[in-house]
Amino acid sequence: MLSCLPVSLFPDFFAGRTTVGEWSRFAASVGLDAFDISILFVRDRTPQGLKAFRRDAESGGIPLATVTTYPDFTAPDPVTYEKELIRALSDISIAADLGAKYVRLTAGQVYPGEDLKSQLDQVCHAFEVCADYADKWGITLLWENHSKPMAWEREDFNYAEDRLDAMLERMRGSRVRLNYDTANAWLLDRGTSFLRSCFPEIASVHINDAISKEPITFVGIGDGNAPVRESLKLLRERGYSGLYSIEEASGQSWEGIRKYVAVTREMLEG
Repeated sequence: MLSCLPVSLFPDFFAGRTTVGEWSRFAASVGLDAFDISILFVRDRTPQGLKAFRRDAESGGIPLATVTTYPDFTAPDPVTYEKELIRALSDISIAADLGAKYVRLTAGQVYPGEDLKSQLDQVCHAFEVCADYADKWGITLLWENHSKPMAWEREDFNYAEDRLDAMLERMRGSRVRLNYDTANAWLLDRGTSFLRSCFPEIASVHINDAISKEPITFVGIGDGNAPVRESLKLLRERGYSGLYSIEEASGQSWEGIRKYVAVTREMLEG
């Protein structure tokens, strides 16, 4: 199944220039099997608002695959940590109301000077609490080898080789599966080596590309330096058959999505 997270459209969504219905219909028109959204697209969380959002989302005739969310489970302040956990549970419940199959969680921001093990303990505890509810609501949770979302001031906790490896070891066999990001692996100089080590944990793949590490600069699929084609080949060779999602961040709006869906399909076909 091929889906897409329309990062190029984020400014239009946030400014109210486009709707989830327009996005789902366009996704269907370019041959996607499903579509993804950010939780930030959902402005009205009332029961009536969620029903209206779902009706609009279903107008394209293809399913909502993943809702990306941004919890900060490494927050050192206990009150902030509890609020982040409550917010994450709310996000998961909203994804269930919208009919999504997956919710992408994040570990949280890196906080300099904090103990690595304590932060990992916080993350894993929060993930387990979230998984209890996700199981009830028919949602599969995902964590990610992540870099930095626009919603945060700092990079992700696991955006460093030692912390990423430590998190992978803690998460092996967890109910929270891995969303593997091709560009973020390259940004950490891991190429396909991290893919080889984390393969059994993968339930979703973000097909993503980047051209610069300092500053982090994402581009259209195939226009950067991430080993996207090699990663997809390795996934095929290992028998991966789960969700693929294009993280379309070219900045080229609707036509960029159209272009890079075609580019990605060519890569997937080998």
